[in-house]
Amino acid sequence: MFWYSDLGNIFNNLTMLIFIMRVVVIGPVKPFRGGIAHSNTILCRNLAKKNDLLAISFKRLFPKFLYPGRFQKEDSEPASEFKSEFIIDSINPLSWFRAVKRIKEFKANVVVFQWWTTFLVPCYWFIANRVKKHCRVSVVCQNVLPHEESRIHLFLTKLSFRNVHHFVTLSRADEKLLKSIMPKAKVKTIVEPTYEQIVGLKKIAKNKARKLLGIEHEKVLLFFGFVRPYKGLRYLIEALPEVLKKHNCLLLIVGEFWEPKEQYLELIEKLGIKENVRIVDRYVPNEEVPLYFNASDAVVLPYVSSTESGIIQLAYGYNIPVITTRVGGNPDLIEHKKSGLLVKPCDAKALAKAINYFYDKKMEIKFKQAMKEKVHVFEWTEEKERAVLGVE
Repeated sequence: MFWYSDLGNIFNNLTMLIFIMRVVVIGPVKPFRGGIAHSNTILCRNLAKKNDLLAISFKRLFPKFLYPGRFQKEDSEPASEFKSEFIIDSINPLSWFRAVKRIKEFKANVVVFQWWTTFLVPCYWFIANRVKKHCRVSVVCQNVLPHEESRIHLFLTKLSFRNVHHFVTLSRADEKLLKSIMPKAKVKTIVEPTYEQIVGLKKIAKNKARKLLGIEHEKVLLFFGFVRPYKGLRYLIEALPEVLKKHNCLLLIVGEFWEPKEQYLELIEKLGIKENVRIVDRYVPNEEVPLYFNASDAVVLPYVSSTESGIIQLAYGYNIPVITTRVGGNPDLIEHKKSGLLVKPCDAKALAKAINYFYDKKMEIKFKQAMKEKVHVFEWTEEKERAVLGVE
Protein backbone atom coordinates (compact mmCIF):
# COMPACT_ATOMS: atom_id res chain seq x y z
CA MET A 1 0.00 0.00 0.00
CA PHE A 2 1.36 3.42 -0.92
CA TRP A 3 -1.32 5.64 0.62
CA TYR A 4 -0.69 7.40 3.90
CA SER A 5 -2.79 10.20 5.36
CA ASP A 6 -0.98 13.53 5.76
CA LEU A 7 -1.44 13.29 9.51
CA GLY A 8 0.03 9.81 9.56
CA ASN A 9 3.04 10.97 7.54
CA ILE A 10 3.67 13.88 9.89
CA PHE A 11 3.39 11.67 12.96
CA ASN A 12 5.70 8.98 11.58
CA ASN A 13 8.34 11.47 10.47
CA LEU A 14 8.30 13.32 13.80
CA THR A 15 8.64 10.00 15.58
CA MET A 16 11.66 9.11 13.47
CA LEU A 17 13.29 12.46 14.07
CA ILE A 18 12.66 12.83 17.81
CA PHE A 19 12.88 9.29 19.20
CA ILE A 20 15.31 6.44 18.77
CA MET A 21 13.86 4.30 16.03
CA ARG A 22 13.21 0.63 16.55
CA VAL A 23 14.32 -0.94 13.29
CA VAL A 24 14.13 -4.54 12.10
CA VAL A 25 16.21 -5.50 9.07
CA ILE A 26 15.33 -8.76 7.33
CA GLY A 27 17.94 -10.43 5.15
CA PRO A 28 21.15 -12.46 5.28
CA VAL A 29 23.96 -11.17 7.52
CA LYS A 30 27.29 -12.63 8.55
CA PRO A 31 28.15 -15.48 8.63
CA PHE A 32 26.24 -15.83 5.33
CA ARG A 33 28.67 -15.17 2.52
CA GLY A 34 28.54 -13.10 -0.65
CA GLY A 35 27.74 -9.55 -1.62
CA ILE A 36 24.14 -9.45 -0.38
CA ALA A 37 25.09 -10.60 3.11
CA HIS A 38 28.05 -8.21 3.20
CA SER A 39 25.87 -5.32 2.04
CA ASN A 40 23.18 -6.10 4.58
CA THR A 41 25.68 -6.49 7.43
CA ILE A 42 27.13 -3.07 6.65
CA LEU A 43 23.62 -1.58 6.49
CA CYS A 44 22.80 -3.03 9.91
CA ARG A 45 26.03 -1.70 11.42
CA ASN A 46 25.33 1.79 10.11
CA LEU A 47 21.68 1.83 11.19
CA ALA A 48 22.59 0.49 14.64
CA LYS A 49 24.70 3.57 15.39
CA LYS A 50 21.64 5.76 16.01
CA ASN A 51 18.76 3.29 16.23
CA ASP A 52 17.69 0.29 18.25
CA LEU A 53 18.23 -2.38 15.61
CA LEU A 54 17.40 -6.05 15.34
CA ALA A 55 18.52 -8.10 12.35
CA ILE A 56 16.24 -11.05 11.63
CA SER A 57 18.13 -13.43 9.40
CA PHE A 58 17.80 -16.98 8.15
CA LYS A 59 18.23 -20.38 9.73
CA ARG A 60 18.04 -21.66 6.17
CA LEU A 61 18.24 -19.32 3.20
CA PHE A 62 18.26 -21.62 0.16
CA PRO A 63 17.70 -25.39 0.13
CA LYS A 64 20.94 -27.09 -0.89
CA PHE A 65 19.55 -28.37 -4.18
CA LEU A 66 18.67 -24.80 -5.27
CA TYR A 67 21.97 -23.19 -4.32
CA PRO A 68 24.64 -23.36 -7.07
CA GLY A 69 27.56 -22.64 -4.74
CA ARG A 70 29.48 -25.04 -2.53
CA PHE A 71 28.38 -23.58 0.79
CA GLN A 72 26.25 -20.67 1.98
CA LYS A 73 28.08 -19.55 5.12
CA GLU A 74 31.57 -18.40 5.94
CA ASP A 75 33.59 -19.78 8.83
CA SER A 76 33.04 -16.70 10.97
CA GLU A 77 30.94 -15.43 13.84
CA PRO A 78 27.85 -13.19 13.48
CA ALA A 79 28.50 -9.46 13.63
CA SER A 80 28.73 -8.22 17.21
CA GLU A 81 27.78 -4.56 16.63
CA PHE A 82 24.04 -5.25 16.51
CA LYS A 83 21.50 -7.82 17.70
CA SER A 84 20.89 -10.61 15.22
CA GLU A 85 18.50 -13.55 15.44
CA PHE A 86 18.50 -16.38 12.90
CA ILE A 87 14.80 -17.20 12.81
CA ILE A 88 13.57 -17.56 9.23
CA ASP A 89 13.52 -20.77 7.25
CA SER A 90 12.70 -19.70 3.70
CA ILE A 91 10.60 -22.83 3.03
CA ASN A 92 9.00 -23.31 6.46
CA PRO A 93 5.94 -21.05 6.99
CA LEU A 94 5.96 -21.74 10.73
CA SER A 95 9.19 -19.77 10.97
CA TRP A 96 7.51 -16.86 9.17
CA PHE A 97 4.91 -16.68 11.94
CA ARG A 98 7.76 -16.56 14.48
CA ALA A 99 9.39 -13.70 12.58
CA VAL A 100 6.12 -11.72 12.58
CA LYS A 101 5.69 -12.36 16.29
CA ARG A 102 9.25 -11.20 16.98
CA ILE A 103 8.76 -8.00 14.97
CA LYS A 104 5.64 -7.17 16.97
CA GLU A 105 7.36 -8.01 20.26
CA PHE A 106 10.20 -5.70 19.30
CA LYS A 107 7.64 -2.95 18.56
CA ALA A 108 9.40 -2.03 15.33
CA ASN A 109 8.76 1.38 13.80
CA VAL A 110 10.29 0.30 10.49
CA VAL A 111 10.96 -3.09 8.89
CA VAL A 112 13.60 -3.05 6.15
CA PHE A 113 13.75 -5.99 3.72
CA GLN A 114 16.80 -6.80 1.60
CA TRP A 115 15.43 -7.68 -1.85
CA TRP A 116 17.30 -9.54 -4.57
CA THR A 117 15.47 -12.76 -5.45
CA THR A 118 11.86 -13.73 -6.15
CA PHE A 119 12.51 -17.06 -4.44
CA LEU A 120 11.77 -15.25 -1.17
CA VAL A 121 8.45 -13.77 -2.31
CA PRO A 122 6.21 -16.17 -0.30
CA CYS A 123 8.22 -15.53 2.87
CA TYR A 124 8.61 -11.78 2.36
CA TRP A 125 5.00 -11.28 1.26
CA PHE A 126 3.70 -13.15 4.31
CA ILE A 127 5.78 -11.16 6.80
CA ALA A 128 5.26 -7.75 5.21
CA ASN A 129 1.53 -8.30 4.81
CA ARG A 130 1.18 -8.97 8.54
CA VAL A 131 3.28 -6.09 9.83
CA LYS A 132 2.49 -3.28 7.35
CA LYS A 133 -0.40 -1.96 9.49
CA HIS A 134 1.82 -1.71 12.55
CA CYS A 135 4.97 -0.17 11.07
CA ARG A 136 6.51 1.21 7.93
CA VAL A 137 7.79 -1.35 5.41
CA SER A 138 10.89 -0.38 3.46
CA VAL A 139 12.73 -2.39 0.81
CA VAL A 140 16.37 -2.04 -0.25
CA CYS A 141 16.60 -3.34 -3.81
CA GLN A 142 19.92 -4.96 -4.60
CA ASN A 143 18.27 -5.57 -7.95
CA VAL A 144 14.62 -4.90 -8.70
CA LEU A 145 14.32 -7.90 -11.01
CA PRO A 146 16.58 -10.97 -11.23
CA HIS A 147 19.23 -11.02 -13.94
CA GLU A 148 17.35 -13.89 -15.60
CA GLU A 149 14.35 -12.23 -17.29
CA SER A 150 10.96 -13.90 -16.93
CA ARG A 151 7.32 -12.88 -16.74
CA ILE A 152 6.91 -14.89 -13.56
CA HIS A 153 9.68 -12.82 -11.93
CA LEU A 154 7.83 -9.64 -12.88
CA PHE A 155 4.54 -10.97 -11.52
CA LEU A 156 6.07 -12.11 -8.23
CA THR A 157 7.96 -8.84 -7.79
CA LYS A 158 4.82 -6.75 -8.27
CA LEU A 159 2.92 -9.02 -5.87
CA SER A 160 5.51 -8.63 -3.14
CA PHE A 161 6.00 -4.90 -3.66
CA ARG A 162 2.30 -4.17 -2.99
CA ASN A 163 3.05 -4.47 0.73
CA VAL A 164 5.83 -1.87 0.64
CA HIS A 165 5.59 1.77 1.68
CA HIS A 166 9.02 2.93 0.57
CA PHE A 167 11.84 1.71 -1.70
CA VAL A 168 15.57 2.29 -1.91
CA THR A 169 17.48 1.45 -5.09
CA LEU A 170 21.24 1.33 -5.46
CA SER A 171 21.46 2.65 -9.03
CA ARG A 172 19.58 5.10 -11.22
CA ALA A 173 18.93 2.30 -13.70
CA ASP A 174 17.10 0.28 -11.06
CA GLU A 175 15.14 3.34 -9.92
CA LYS A 176 13.95 3.82 -13.49
CA LEU A 177 13.03 0.13 -13.75
CA LEU A 178 11.14 0.20 -10.45
CA LYS A 179 9.12 3.25 -11.51
CA SER A 180 8.27 1.58 -14.80
CA ILE A 181 6.64 -1.37 -13.05
CA MET A 182 5.36 0.47 -9.94
CA PRO A 183 4.64 4.04 -11.11
CA LYS A 184 3.30 5.19 -7.73
CA ALA A 185 6.24 3.84 -5.72
CA LYS A 186 8.07 6.15 -3.33
CA VAL A 187 11.72 5.54 -4.13
CA LYS A 188 15.13 7.03 -3.33
CA THR A 189 18.47 6.03 -4.82
CA ILE A 190 21.62 5.90 -2.69
CA VAL A 191 25.23 4.82 -3.19
CA GLU A 192 26.28 1.96 -0.93
CA PRO A 193 29.36 2.27 1.28
CA THR A 194 32.54 0.45 0.33
CA TYR A 195 33.05 -2.91 2.01
CA GLU A 196 36.04 -2.20 4.25
CA GLN A 197 33.94 -2.98 7.33
CA ILE A 198 33.71 -6.57 6.10
CA VAL A 199 36.89 -7.40 4.20
CA GLY A 200 39.21 -4.74 5.61
CA LEU A 201 41.31 -2.52 3.38
CA LYS A 202 44.77 -3.77 4.19
CA LYS A 203 47.22 -2.01 1.90
CA ILE A 204 49.94 -4.21 0.44
CA ALA A 205 52.57 -3.02 -2.02
CA LYS A 206 51.81 -4.33 -5.50
CA ASN A 207 55.15 -6.11 -5.89
CA LYS A 208 54.79 -7.75 -2.46
CA ALA A 209 51.22 -8.92 -3.21
CA ARG A 210 52.38 -10.41 -6.50
CA LYS A 211 55.30 -12.15 -4.83
CA LEU A 212 52.97 -13.67 -2.23
CA LEU A 213 50.71 -14.92 -5.03
CA GLY A 214 53.64 -16.21 -7.10
CA ILE A 215 52.94 -13.85 -10.01
CA GLU A 216 55.84 -13.00 -12.32
CA HIS A 217 53.97 -11.20 -15.11
CA GLU A 218 54.62 -7.47 -15.42
CA LYS A 219 50.93 -6.60 -15.79
CA VAL A 220 47.90 -8.09 -13.98
CA LEU A 221 44.15 -7.82 -14.61
CA LEU A 222 41.55 -9.05 -12.12
CA PHE A 223 38.10 -10.55 -12.67
CA PHE A 224 36.59 -11.03 -9.22
CA GLY A 225 33.36 -12.59 -7.93
CA PHE A 226 31.01 -15.49 -8.61
CA VAL A 227 31.15 -16.59 -12.24
CA ARG A 228 27.63 -16.41 -13.64
CA PRO A 229 26.36 -15.92 -17.22
CA TYR A 230 25.51 -12.23 -16.77
CA LYS A 231 29.07 -11.47 -15.62
CA GLY A 232 30.30 -11.80 -19.23
CA LEU A 233 33.61 -13.54 -18.45
CA ARG A 234 33.64 -15.11 -21.93
CA TYR A 235 34.11 -11.68 -23.53
CA LEU A 236 37.09 -10.89 -21.34
CA ILE A 237 38.75 -14.20 -22.23
CA GLU A 238 38.07 -13.56 -25.92
CA ALA A 239 39.60 -10.08 -25.58
CA LEU A 240 42.85 -11.32 -24.06
CA PRO A 241 44.66 -12.48 -27.24
CA GLU A 242 44.39 -8.96 -28.70
CA VAL A 243 45.75 -7.49 -25.46
CA LEU A 244 48.64 -9.97 -25.38
CA LYS A 245 49.85 -8.72 -28.77
CA LYS A 246 50.99 -5.57 -26.98
CA HIS A 247 51.10 -6.31 -23.25
CA ASN A 248 52.40 -9.32 -21.36
CA CYS A 249 49.71 -9.58 -18.71
CA LEU A 250 48.13 -12.18 -16.47
CA LEU A 251 44.36 -12.45 -16.10
CA LEU A 252 43.35 -13.50 -12.61
CA ILE A 253 39.88 -15.08 -12.54
CA VAL A 254 39.06 -15.22 -8.85
CA GLY A 255 35.70 -16.58 -7.73
CA GLU A 256 33.54 -19.63 -7.49
CA PHE A 257 32.03 -20.88 -10.75
CA TRP A 258 28.23 -21.02 -10.71
CA GLU A 259 28.16 -22.43 -14.23
CA PRO A 260 30.24 -25.16 -15.93
CA LYS A 261 33.91 -24.23 -15.81
CA GLU A 262 34.78 -26.58 -18.67
CA GLN A 263 33.44 -24.19 -21.32
CA TYR A 264 35.90 -21.53 -20.16
CA LEU A 265 38.82 -23.95 -19.95
CA GLU A 266 38.09 -25.08 -23.52
CA LEU A 267 37.97 -21.48 -24.73
CA ILE A 268 41.25 -20.64 -22.99
CA GLU A 269 42.87 -23.71 -24.56
CA LYS A 270 41.47 -22.90 -28.00
CA LEU A 271 42.80 -19.33 -27.86
CA GLY A 272 46.23 -20.49 -26.68
CA ILE A 273 46.33 -18.20 -23.66
CA LYS A 274 46.67 -20.78 -20.90
CA GLU A 275 49.98 -19.31 -19.66
CA ASN A 276 48.32 -15.92 -19.22
CA VAL A 277 45.27 -17.00 -17.23
CA ARG A 278 45.11 -18.14 -13.63
CA ILE A 279 41.81 -19.44 -12.25
CA VAL A 280 41.07 -19.48 -8.53
CA ASP A 281 37.80 -21.42 -8.50
CA ARG A 282 36.66 -20.91 -4.93
CA TYR A 283 35.06 -18.42 -2.60
CA VAL A 284 37.91 -16.23 -1.39
CA PRO A 285 37.80 -15.54 2.38
CA ASN A 286 37.96 -11.93 3.47
CA GLU A 287 41.54 -12.10 4.68
CA GLU A 288 42.73 -13.05 1.16
CA VAL A 289 40.78 -10.41 -0.74
CA PRO A 290 43.40 -7.63 -0.27
CA LEU A 291 46.07 -9.79 -1.92
CA TYR A 292 44.24 -10.09 -5.21
CA PHE A 293 43.16 -6.46 -5.44
CA ASN A 294 46.54 -5.05 -4.42
CA ALA A 295 48.32 -7.30 -6.92
CA SER A 296 46.24 -5.96 -9.83
CA ASP A 297 46.56 -2.97 -12.14
CA ALA A 298 42.84 -2.89 -12.87
CA VAL A 299 39.63 -4.77 -12.17
CA VAL A 300 37.82 -5.81 -15.35
CA LEU A 301 34.06 -6.43 -15.12
CA PRO A 302 32.67 -7.34 -18.56
CA TYR A 303 29.05 -7.57 -17.40
CA VAL A 304 26.35 -8.37 -19.94
CA SER A 305 23.80 -6.86 -17.55
CA SER A 306 23.99 -5.36 -14.09
CA THR A 307 22.10 -3.37 -11.49
CA GLU A 308 24.92 -2.36 -9.17
CA SER A 309 28.15 -4.16 -8.43
CA GLY A 310 29.70 -4.59 -5.01
CA ILE A 311 32.98 -5.33 -6.80
CA ILE A 312 33.16 -1.68 -7.88
CA GLN A 313 32.72 -0.71 -4.23
CA LEU A 314 35.64 -2.98 -3.35
CA ALA A 315 37.74 -1.49 -6.15
CA TYR A 316 37.11 2.01 -4.83
CA GLY A 317 38.04 0.87 -1.35
CA TYR A 318 41.36 -0.51 -2.59
CA ASN A 319 41.79 2.35 -5.09
CA ILE A 320 42.11 -0.02 -8.06
CA PRO A 321 40.87 1.30 -11.45
CA VAL A 322 37.87 -0.38 -13.08
CA ILE A 323 37.28 -1.26 -16.71
CA THR A 324 33.67 -2.30 -17.17
CA THR A 325 30.61 -2.16 -19.39
CA ARG A 326 28.09 0.62 -19.77
CA VAL A 327 25.21 -1.26 -18.11
CA GLY A 328 23.08 -0.89 -14.98
CA GLY A 329 24.60 1.22 -12.24
CA ASN A 330 28.18 1.07 -13.57
CA PRO A 331 28.03 4.54 -15.20
CA ASP A 332 26.86 5.98 -11.85
CA LEU A 333 30.27 5.20 -10.35
CA ILE A 334 32.69 5.12 -13.29
CA GLU A 335 33.34 8.25 -15.35
CA HIS A 336 34.68 7.21 -18.74
CA LYS A 337 38.34 8.10 -19.21
CA LYS A 338 38.35 9.99 -15.91
CA SER A 339 37.99 7.41 -13.13
CA GLY A 340 37.87 4.28 -15.30
CA LEU A 341 36.74 2.99 -18.67
CA LEU A 342 33.29 2.04 -19.97
CA VAL A 343 32.61 -0.06 -23.06
CA LYS A 344 29.53 -1.52 -24.64
CA PRO A 345 28.61 -5.01 -23.39
CA CYS A 346 29.10 -8.29 -25.27
CA ASP A 347 31.96 -6.86 -27.35
CA ALA A 348 35.35 -8.51 -26.89
CA LYS A 349 37.03 -6.17 -29.40
CA ALA A 350 35.85 -3.06 -27.56
CA LEU A 351 37.02 -4.55 -24.28
CA ALA A 352 40.45 -5.37 -25.70
CA LYS A 353 40.72 -1.84 -27.08
CA ALA A 354 39.89 -0.38 -23.65
CA ILE A 355 42.47 -2.55 -21.86
CA ASN A 356 45.13 -1.61 -24.40
CA TYR A 357 44.19 2.05 -24.00
CA PHE A 358 44.57 1.72 -20.22
CA TYR A 359 48.11 0.37 -20.59
CA ASP A 360 49.18 2.37 -23.66
CA LYS A 361 48.20 5.70 -22.12
CA LYS A 362 49.45 4.73 -18.64
CA MET A 363 46.10 5.66 -17.09
CA GLU A 364 46.50 3.88 -13.75
CA ILE A 365 47.77 6.87 -11.72
CA LYS A 366 45.24 9.28 -13.25
CA PHE A 367 42.31 6.94 -12.58
CA LYS A 368 43.45 6.29 -9.01
CA GLN A 369 43.56 10.00 -8.24
CA ALA A 370 40.08 10.56 -9.70
CA MET A 371 38.77 7.64 -7.63
CA LYS A 372 40.21 9.17 -4.45
CA GLU A 373 38.38 12.41 -5.22
CA LYS A 374 35.09 10.53 -5.65
CA VAL A 375 35.35 8.19 -2.67
CA HIS A 376 33.28 10.52 -0.46
CA VAL A 377 30.09 9.47 -2.29
CA PHE A 378 30.35 6.08 -0.57
CA GLU A 379 30.24 7.52 2.95
CA TRP A 380 27.23 6.71 5.12
CA THR A 381 25.21 9.88 5.69
CA GLU A 382 22.08 10.99 7.50
CA GLU A 383 20.44 11.44 4.11
CA LYS A 384 21.06 7.79 3.24
CA GLU A 385 19.75 6.69 6.62
CA ARG A 386 16.58 8.72 6.16
CA ALA A 387 16.12 7.18 2.71
CA VAL A 388 16.36 3.62 4.08
CA LEU A 389 14.00 4.37 6.97
CA GLY A 390 11.53 6.11 4.69
CA VAL A 391 11.73 9.52 6.33
CA GLU A 392 10.43 12.20 3.97
